[in-house]
Amino acid sequence: MPLFTDAARQFRQMDRFSCGNTGFHRLDARIKIGAFIVFQICVLSWPPQEITGLLPFFLFPVCVIRMAGLPLGYLLKRTLWLLPVAVMIGIFNPLVDRAPAGEWFGIPVTRGMISFISIILRCMLTILAAFTLLASTGFAPLCRGLRQLGVPRILITLLAFLYRYAFILVDEFQNTLLAFRSRRGSSGAVPLSIWGAMTGQLLLRAFGRAERIYQAVQCRGGEDPEFSSVPGVITARGVMGGLLFCLFAILFRCVNVTMLAGQFTRNLIS
Repeated sequence: MPLFTDAARQFRQMDRFSCGNTGFHRLDARIKIGAFIVFQICVLSWPPQEITGLLPFFLFPVCVIRMAGLPLGYLLKRTLWLLPVAVMIGIFNPLVDRAPAGEWFGIPVTRGMISFISIILRCMLTILAAFTLLASTGFAPLCRGLRQLGVPRILITLLAFLYRYAFILVDEFQNTLLAFRSRRGSSGAVPLSIWGAMTGQLLLRAFGRAERIYQAVQCRGGEDPEFSSVPGVITARGVMGGLLFCLFAILFRCVNVTMLAGQFTRNLIS
């Protein structure tokens, strides 16, 4: 449970980054979502054994992070936290696919090793881009943008409730844990013998608070204005920026920039 509370705290911290006042923050969420989808398609459409073609795509999230004034180290650290998931996905590739693919400084390299590294790079690019989108836009504007793009209302409502009530559960857990430790007079671990009663009390407190929030939403007309489909403002500059981003992503997908730069450097030296 402490891992869950820490993850929720980090998620909320990234959502606070969306309160910035840079030009990228002011961009309409629909433009960002469209550019994000194009970026993901370009990254995931590379062949399974591709590595060099994926490397230039790290320029996109890094440039966006710099333009939005976001902490690069913070986002990279959160991305590396999820790296074990990518390792678990492709850890058996070197064992399954042992076909030789070449040598690297005299060390034989198999196709399974290359595909394993490719999976890690794809996961890092996908997660870093998603964190950058969330930190530069915010959860509520993302929900509004998805609603305006035609995503079914029921899915937006589920996302909104999951976002809201997950934090309610975490807050109530922290309050319950603080009350227990205050009465006990120590900050040690909670004994297993009282976890059952504590969990039941936690759920009752969370349900009660969620019910009060739901009644407040109903008193305001049955729709949370934070996630309502408010018409956004799409500017010509924003559209041009989004199109330029998509064009560069497609160009990097059609042309292996790393190989091209290597050939150019080799010809320049020779």
